[in-house]
Amino acid sequence: MVTAFQLAKFGHAKSIAIIEKHPKSAQDQYGRAITLYPRSSELLDGLGLADELAQDCFACRKTVSYDPNGVEVQGRGWSFMENMKDTQWDFALVLRQKYQEDIFRRRLKELGVSLEAPVELTDVKVDETVPEGGYKITARTKDGVTGVEETIMCKYLVGADGGRSFVRRALEIPFDGTTSEDKWVRIDGMIETDMPKSRVYGAIESPTHGNVLWAALDHGATRIGFAFTAERQKAYPVFNEEAAVAEAIASVKPFSLKFNQVDWWTIYSVGQRIARNFLTKGCVFLAGDACHTHSSGAAQGMNTGIHDACNLGWKLSLVLDGLAPHSLLETYESERLPNVQKLINYDKDISRLMTMQLPLGWKGDPNADPNEILGVVMEEASTFTSGLSIAFGRSYDDAQSPAVSPGQRGPDVQLTKPGTNEATRLHREFPNNARFHVIVFAGEPDHTSSSLKLLSDALGVSKMFSGVALPVSWITIAAKSGPSACELLGVMPFGKIFYDEKQTAHLRYGVDVKAGAVFLMRPDGWVATAVKLGARTVEELEIYFQNILQMK
Repeated sequence: MVTAFQLAKFGHAKSIAIIEKHPKSAQDQYGRAITLYPRSSELLDGLGLADELAQDCFACRKTVSYDPNGVEVQGRGWSFMENMKDTQWDFALVLRQKYQEDIFRRRLKELGVSLEAPVELTDVKVDETVPEGGYKITARTKDGVTGVEETIMCKYLVGADGGRSFVRRALEIPFDGTTSEDKWVRIDGMIETDMPKSRVYGAIESPTHGNVLWAALDHGATRIGFAFTAERQKAYPVFNEEAAVAEAIASVKPFSLKFNQVDWWTIYSVGQRIARNFLTKGCVFLAGDACHTHSSGAAQGMNTGIHDACNLGWKLSLVLDGLAPHSLLETYESERLPNVQKLINYDKDISRLMTMQLPLGWKGDPNADPNEILGVVMEEASTFTSGLSIAFGRSYDDAQSPAVSPGQRGPDVQLTKPGTNEATRLHREFPNNARFHVIVFAGEPDHTSSSLKLLSDALGVSKMFSGVALPVSWITIAAKSGPSACELLGVMPFGKIFYDEKQTAHLRYGVDVKAGAVFLMRPDGWVATAVKLGARTVEELEIYFQNILQMK
């Protein structure tokens, strides 16, 4: 839905069909993913979706860990959540998938796109003799109510159809990895407890159920998750809701637990798998669990899917608009795959530690406490888990900043609007609208005025930037303020202007206020390139766009 929303938002609403094989049951609606980390919230904020999620969520900024005796211990479990900085979204946005999907579905409908369910994809054929960008795909669908079958000719297909993906299997894409014998249980509901700190993200170090997840949910609910060992499984010939409740009560001892209402529960095996290809035959993509699965140990499932969708959405839109070559789509796999592999490597350790097993290949103390090691691993992975340190390879690099380089996330810095002196944020001023954003850090105009004049003159004669087709917007940030922007700069501002009088934005991006710099941001908020402010700024930006877009 996030992929479809982007394409619709970027002008392709009439060209989208989004189908789902199974209508959600009441239980399925309540369960599944619950947590969005800061970078995922930022990405959704760029699309105009995060505010509604925040209205409904449980905003988690506090954590707790208890040892087997119910004594609070510091620095373990989810404690890294209390130190997620450098973002407006400095908390775990906890909102069950049911409520997230309701928002996405409604916003999609506002753009003229409806999720069609139950509609099953029954067959996919790709005609590789059709040129790139043509209608290479023939898809067969079947309505689950009427039985009516349809044939759809399409240019691209995105399989976001889960770990048992029909699209992946139909295209015979290997799904490499393993599934362990470990079983995990998750159960949500309205509860009563004597746990001192219950409305937090917590962990209980249980000798019988591993590192137990305790997560405060939206609307007053709670999720409990635990390892269901082979020994515990022997007590249940059939594992049903009653058994899930009994095990949940046992898992949180020495604290008491009573369920007043069960919304959802599940039991599942832990596995880590990655599809051999995220893009195949030049026109079929996999996203989310369809191309990578892992445990829910680090609460990354929804987050990785959103990162996939937001990486793919703007690229596919630019290609469909004829503004970028087909080769841009190949960067979806080359950028996402290394980050997914990094997550899988962390997850292998985290999932074992949560079941009271030391990581495979562990070379430390064989008698080490897995709970203590888990705290170390979770802290080590913290900025990656939050998404704020996720980075991509550099296609063009003339970076002037040791603080922020191409391929890294562009920090969300505080700025001031001219005239009213209202506070705003950089990310709020360059939303994801499938356009690149050129940020001119003008520094102190007393020192940079000649460079700003050279940039203005170069833009005046540039054939590329004078064209209306280039998907670019401009922002100017000055390291001081004044009553008139053009008088302050000595030239007309490049796009909107904002003031950075305390110079914190320049500092965060590593820009010398006496020299200035220019950062080019991708639509999804990662830094595309950074260049010097001056005579060659436009030429270097043109080189970048010639390499990545369909420009002559």
